[in-house]
Amino acid sequence: MQIKKGSQLVHNIRLGGARMVLGRAPECDVVLNGDGVSRQHVEFVAVGAGWTVRDLGSRNGILVNGARKAEAHLVQPGDRIQLDVFDMVVKEETPPAARPRLAPPMSDGAAYGAVRTMHQMPPPKLEAKHLSTLLAFSGELLAADAPAARQKLLCDLMVGKDFHGTAAMLLRVKRGEPDATPEALGEPVVTGGGEPPHVSRSLMQAVVTSETAVLAASRPMAPTGGQDVVKMTAAATGAKVAAVACPLQVGEAAMEVLYVMLPGAYGTAEWLALANMACAMFRQAEHVWSARGAAEKQALLLEEQRRAQELQERLVPEDFTIGRLDIAFGFAACKVVGGDYVDAVQMADGRVLLAAMDVAGKGMDAALIASGLHTTVHLCAAHGLGLIEMVTTLNRYLIKTWETFTSVTVAASILDPRTGEIESLNCSHPNPVIVGADGTVRELAAFETVPLGLAEFTLEIQRDRLRPGELLAYFSDGLSELFDERDEMLGPDGVNRCLSEIRRGGRVLAPELVARLHQRLADYRGEADPSDDVSFILALVG
Repeated sequence: MQIKKGSQLVHNIRLGGARMVLGRAPECDVVLNGDGVSRQHVEFVAVGAGWTVRDLGSRNGILVNGARKAEAHLVQPGDRIQLDVFDMVVKEETPPAARPRLAPPMSDGAAYGAVRTMHQMPPPKLEAKHLSTLLAFSGELLAADAPAARQKLLCDLMVGKDFHGTAAMLLRVKRGEPDATPEALGEPVVTGGGEPPHVSRSLMQAVVTSETAVLAASRPMAPTGGQDVVKMTAAATGAKVAAVACPLQVGEAAMEVLYVMLPGAYGTAEWLALANMACAMFRQAEHVWSARGAAEKQALLLEEQRRAQELQERLVPEDFTIGRLDIAFGFAACKVVGGDYVDAVQMADGRVLLAAMDVAGKGMDAALIASGLHTTVHLCAAHGLGLIEMVTTLNRYLIKTWETFTSVTVAASILDPRTGEIESLNCSHPNPVIVGADGTVRELAAFETVPLGLAEFTLEIQRDRLRPGELLAYFSDGLSELFDERDEMLGPDGVNRCLSEIRRGGRVLAPELVARLHQRLADYRGEADPSDDVSFILALVG
């Protein structure tokens, strides 16, 4: 079922399980944010091999094929269901056609230079615009439910204007058979309508042996011609070319590989790194779709939730210590998965990037967006982007990929463990605080602005210092908006009081403080149901 808001696709879901509820409430299976949407607006119920749709007594009702419906309606493929500003169309899924199995032309690659891996090349210098393109590509992969469509997206990216490839194709090669000809997975994508590239046998052998991305660049061809790793009819005599091969799926019997041809000028570490990142995002999307497809095939919603929870828990980093700085994390989703994201990443210069984020909404949609944010943060940190560049990249990714469908609050800092110096900014997230050994609490100095995903804006940073014995705490509004059994909210002052109480006393490690804070929050909530995701970071200077 496709759900659109105007011309914008906001959901593309498979009907699964026994019942699905759509509405504005966070506990709904599909959350639709609209002024005319009731908290629980409409339900889909499995009946035999089909589904019925029924209005749940909503304020504005629903239209089925243009007619208002109050009773249950047996859904047929092609039915159009209108709910406030949302337009839903039900389609019958058909199995994809069998993919062609082609054998690409092969070349010995005798005229090529040495085949090199990432580790044998200088560190790449990547631009923020390329990271933004990759992040938008990640969102497109998560929106494409057909495997062939995702493969086409990967090849199209490689030959697009930002990546400069002249040909791209996906190959499957048998392991243990070095002379075997690879099998093409679909048609190659070639610029200018040229012929498929000749595939370098030596380059394919290198990627299979190393199981990592490899690159080779040719020497100039002789005026009378000669062999090359990639020889196309459109290539001019004397032109230099390069080829990249990146693993996509690695199995015991076979390996799937992305093979890209580039002009010789792009046979560098930067373009090898970009292709490798695109493949990493492709693999991540394949894992998401694989987990989702397995759960749908078995029609076990609980299994899908368990797998999604496991995937999200992997995004929460392990506690760690760097120098005198001890860092630990707390996380608990309101539903099985949630939109909170906390992280700390060690940077190449010895500093630590700290980030706490909260995606608007809950459940699977928020968790998928949080997964994309996790990928972005680690890419930015790995390539040395500063705080302003990183948050700007995040904002552009959200605007381009999700438009105004969601927003994200962010509190982020870069902390030097050697000096305690901190540079910070805050995009409408609860203000981080610093707690002294005597329990005194003060807010961290940070530049403040609006949430991400709404509009472009200018960022600044403010500086502060974390002194020996002080505790730096980041937390989501799931702490300050925690309700007890009497429906009374803990509030920011209550959070500060809890942090002050757990910090007082002698020397203690950050993981112990996390356990204490979890216990204080559980004691306050009592038997009340959780109403929001809870996440926090505690960083303690010894």
